[in-house]
Amino acid sequence: MAKERQKKYDSVTHYLATNGGSQVTLTFTQFDELLFPHSGLPKTARTDVDWWANDHKHPEKGAYGWLNASYQVVQVNLEKEYVVFNKLLKSNWLI
Repeated sequence: MAKERQKKYDSVTHYLATNGGSQVTLTFTQFDELLFPHSGLPKTARTDVDWWANDHKHPEKGAYGWLNASYQVVQVNLEKEYVVFNKLLKSNWLI
């Protein structure tokens, strides 16, 4: 099950990894069109800020997608429908 979920979010990993910016802002519409063209962004992602938590222990949420690309969510705005990611510094993983 976890592998299947990880594959689902591979498009997020790929997009962030190839973007290369230190900060990336994506709208929910961009998620729908670019990253989840077949299924759209999960409904819970639009209504529950916890879905965006930087928590690798819950593969049913999207964190695998950005953590695998070495990004973390720094801001979520459910009302305006966008998310801001920052590139993780390698040192964060050494703690």
